[in-house]
Amino acid sequence: MLLWTLLLCSSFLPRGPSSATSAGSWEAVRSEHGEVLYLPPYRDLALRVAEVLDREYERVGRGVGYEGKAPVRAFLAPSEEAFDRLTSGRVPDWGKGCALPAYGVIVLQPFREGPGDLGTTLAHEVSHVLLHRAVGGRPLPRWFDEGVAMWYALEWGRAQSFRLALASLLGRLVPLEEVDEVLSFSPEKAELAYAESFSAVVFLLSRYGGDSVRRVTKFMREGDSFPEALSRTTGLSYDAFLEEWRSYVWRKYNIVLVLSEGPYLWVGVALLFILVYMVKRRKARRMEEEWEEEGWE
Repeated sequence: MLLWTLLLCSSFLPRGPSSATSAGSWEAVRSEHGEVLYLPPYRDLALRVAEVLDREYERVGRGVGYEGKAPVRAFLAPSEEAFDRLTSGRVPDWGKGCALPAYGVIVLQPFREGPGDLGTTLAHEVSHVLLHRAVGGRPLPRWFDEGVAMWYALEWGRAQSFRLALASLLGRLVPLEEVDEVLSFSPEKAELAYAESFSAVVFLLSRYGGDSVRRVTKFMREGDSFPEALSRTTGLSYDAFLEEWRSYVWRKYNIVLVLSEGPYLWVGVALLFILVYMVKRRKARRMEEEWEEEGWE
């Protein structure tokens, strides 16, 4: 199972994107909305990535309310060493890619992913960059940033549902306010934090409208802080929204889901058989008692 290993690392290249090009003789494929920098072995892949970059730029831009045309630059790191150099070695071992929104830069690891997974990672990182631009560079909580990126990268699966349900059942949810420290989390805790972030954005979109992310970004461009923009969008205070989300998780991700997914599936099946047996046995006893009362032998 893949961890949600897509990172926002805006502080990793303090000298700006131009310093990254010193890592080697980079070549570039230019597209409508940016460019993909690569070393020669990755030319064919760079051409495909450029196509995906343009497609995701337009799709995500519409979703988050970004109407600008500033380009995005994507680096295809040819090795783990090159990736560490481009990101100043700040990405955890479980990380697959990162975005530097202030510079409009994305760094990917094609040596670790196939084209399909790389496209998902690219969509996630493009979301970080365009969301940053859509709010005018104002600070966002990490849970919202990651949740929106996961939403537009279509990153969700049964394993994540199970993990979220189990954490909710055991009272081990990570407070959304703590997701800002996700880069210091263990892989397991980070995966849960990403799952929670995604569910919080899904809750926002489903409860308050499919345009709620765009409304949040619009209010922030007008000068609101994130809590203020979220409050104007939902009609709730920030704390009240977080409480509503926790209630949503408790209702949606519950013991039924835990017993129907993952390693507890057969426990759930066994309990179901026991329950059916007990119900049938109880009905049989009632029939026997009725027959005895009526004089049947």
